[in-house]
Amino acid sequence: MEENVGRGRHGKPSNANASARRELAANRPAKRGQAQNAAEDDDFDADQFLNQDAEYGEPEEPQPDEPQIEESQQPPRRRPQQRPQQPRRDAANEGYGGGPSDMSLLTQYGNHRAVPIWDAEPDDHEVLKRTLRCQASGKKVINIVKPSRSERWFWDPIEASGLEPLTRVNFSVLDYGVIWAFVERWHPETSTFHLPLGELGITLDDVQCLLHLPIQGKFLNHTKMSRGEGADMVSSYLGVEREEIDMAFAETNRVHLKHSTLQTLYTTNQTSAERAIAENKPAHVVRLYRERSVRAFMLHLVCCTIFSNKSSYYADVVYLQYFQDLSCVHEWNWGADALVHLQHYLDHGSAVSTTQMAGYMSFLQGWIIAHFPRLSVWVEAPRYTANMPLNSKVVPGQGHKDAAGYRSSLDNIQTYDCVFNPYDAHRQVRPLINACWFSGWLRCGKLKAKHLPERVLRQFQHVQGIPRNPSMSATPAMNLCEIDRVFTEELELRMIDEEMRGRPVTSPWDTEPGYMSWFYRVSHPVMQPVQAPESPPRPPNLEVLIEAAEARNDPNLMQVCRSVKVEVERAVRDGEAVEETPIHGTLQRILNLLNLILAYRRIKRGRGTRYHTRG
Repeated sequence: MEENVGRGRHGKPSNANASARRELAANRPAKRGQAQNAAEDDDFDADQFLNQDAEYGEPEEPQPDEPQIEESQQPPRRRPQQRPQQPRRDAANEGYGGGPSDMSLLTQYGNHRAVPIWDAEPDDHEVLKRTLRCQASGKKVINIVKPSRSERWFWDPIEASGLEPLTRVNFSVLDYGVIWAFVERWHPETSTFHLPLGELGITLDDVQCLLHLPIQGKFLNHTKMSRGEGADMVSSYLGVEREEIDMAFAETNRVHLKHSTLQTLYTTNQTSAERAIAENKPAHVVRLYRERSVRAFMLHLVCCTIFSNKSSYYADVVYLQYFQDLSCVHEWNWGADALVHLQHYLDHGSAVSTTQMAGYMSFLQGWIIAHFPRLSVWVEAPRYTANMPLNSKVVPGQGHKDAAGYRSSLDNIQTYDCVFNPYDAHRQVRPLINACWFSGWLRCGKLKAKHLPERVLRQFQHVQGIPRNPSMSATPAMNLCEIDRVFTEELELRMIDEEMRGRPVTSPWDTEPGYMSWFYRVSHPVMQPVQAPESPPRPPNLEVLIEAAEARNDPNLMQVCRSVKVEVERAVRDGEAVEETPIHGTLQRILNLLNLILAYRRIKRGRGTRYHTRG
């Protein structure tokens, strides 16, 4: 029969598993949490369900010496356990649970990992306790043996390149749970984290203060490199024989070198330079070995930090081209490239199907500690000085291994838990330069990432208003050459001007009226539904407590609030606080809080009255 036709093999229909398909079509398994409706089961594709969950071989032919059993004589089969069906979501018209209800901003939200987390039941540990495998290689930079600071042949080119801070800012221990919790809140459409407080992002200002990397200069402009090109470069600039290079590329199956190979090249060239000095060889021979050692170290350094990838054991040879001339390394915009590479992996990590996270994990951990110092475990580094990168100021602890606890903490975060701008005391070392205000595309090779400071104005101590659409700053169709030209030639034209920045904040968390209501419509600021707590048990000595309170003549808190409100209103009305001054703003906020308390009390009392009258 036509309805029994299964998967096709070489263009021919197969009748395999026909009875199972009829049974599943009658008992469609549905998603968790919704009631099953038998009338809606007609749409279920049993063939698709079977093929998705198992691989079936060719149908077995009955043996000639075994009698065939008619279908009516077969023993009754156990019906599959029925699960309630989840209706299809019309996101365009209905939005998602917990937001967004307006899909104009987060257009890719249906593929975001926040969706299954919100839909999960409280005991669904497969979703809520799921861990992300984070790849980090910063510890290799800490462990590699470096020459003493007196060896200027090594440290002079490293410091001149602008990459020396990368030797100081790495962590040997990372809190993967808190990293995972922030990856869940990253949205590629805005290149920001979405929190109950609003949006926060990783900016070029964060890069220059936390890492001390240069954020001006040319973007890295490499393209994919062939094995022949890579072999020529490794042979010329690292001094490796072609046969060894071919074996190394074959081992990684790409134009890559293992981190261990780079470490070996770094040390062996140092040894060769020392032997050449001992043998009184010409200075250019010693310089050749030392430059090879510095190049191997630099390639190892950037590939374990800003260009860290999911493999965690190899380096891409394509970056070696930027170390050909050691006197020109500083011309490249290493800070922007670090940000692009990290955002590239954040974009992938926020997708529901991703299981791995890479990028510069020490940088991401440092950003979290700088902006949320009370969220995770860390201590101050004992040898930190004020002129060092801020990432080297802290030593994080291991913390929790899963994101569940951090997820709950971020869902319940308060304004005082966030430090929007943690760099005031560091401005004498890293001032806020024009590049920090650039709004548009950044790029590294073929990767590109949005940099939108207008979405995180509070991080620049300005009141946050409703920002423009990201496509107005970062045009989707802009090609890589145009991205280069805009950043180098039109930087001042693409900066957020004074008018768009708005007024400075009075409190670090200040927003324009209507911003938070807009944000909660277009975003998903809370990851899990709020679970109503159970009513606390009645104290056995409740009557005694009430009598003791009456005997103490405790003050009526509502009456105190009313008295304070009257006094504040009088002070504002009589002009005791001049408008547009900090004290006037403080009084207005106190008055608003008192109004909320008294209004809530009236509503609660009204509900209680209606409840008792029904009784």
